Amino acid sequence: MSQLTCPLCGMPVRVPKTENKNRYLCKKCHTPFHLDKSGTPVVGEAPAVDEFEVVKQKVREKVDQLPIRKIVMGLAALLVVWFGVRYLFGPTERLDLVAEKAAKAVAENDPDYLKSIAAPDTAEDVGRWFDQVHSRLDQARQRWNGKDEAVEVHVKQEDPAKRKGEVGVIIQPTIGTARDVSIANPTEATASAPTPVDMEMVWTLNKWGHWTLDGRETLAMSQPRQ
Repeated sequence: MSQLTCPLCGMPVRVPKTENKNRYLCKKCHTPFHLDKSGTPVVGEAPAVDEFEVVKQKVREKVDQLPIRKIVMGLAALLVVWFGVRYLFGPTERLDLVAEKAAKAVAENDPDYLKSIAAPDTAEDVGRWFDQVHSRLDQARQRWNGKDEAVEVHVKQEDPAKRKGEVGVIIQPTIGTARDVSIANPTEATASAPTPVDMEMVWTLNKWGHWTLDGRETLAMSQPRQ
């Protein structure tokens, strides 16, 4: 039991429990009173309870009890898993875009990238193929006199069902390739035109839907035919 004092007559009032929202009554003068926020007895009825504020306070208390750090880490882990699954099991890559990036790697002398996209156990073959085609490209560039280059990619075959693809690539100067009609001898004009460098790429579609450069088949395609 707790004891309060009537704010009007000063009579002690015994109550089971003291709460701000409770209404108390002095047995001597019959004056109703309540406790304000500081716990002081005040004459009058207790103010109506704001249910919305009560709910908000309870929500705040529950939120304070939640392990926020663990929840944030859990959500981050779910995002990582989701992006991983999307990368592994997403739609099949477009062969033309993958081959164009590989062709530019040849033009930019980037064998490491080509080896990174090689089919399993064919990275060394990709390296040997790169050495061959880039040697031809270097020789051709000596005749191009530093002209700007264009890389063209032509998909010859793209069969996801058979997991095979073939792509033709042409690297050539972007200007000066047309025949100069001002030259009197057409044969001389044709002979002086820069020669483009062409190559073939063979691709294999892996189980994750990504095209990989088949170094073994690509190297074989580059060999002179008997």
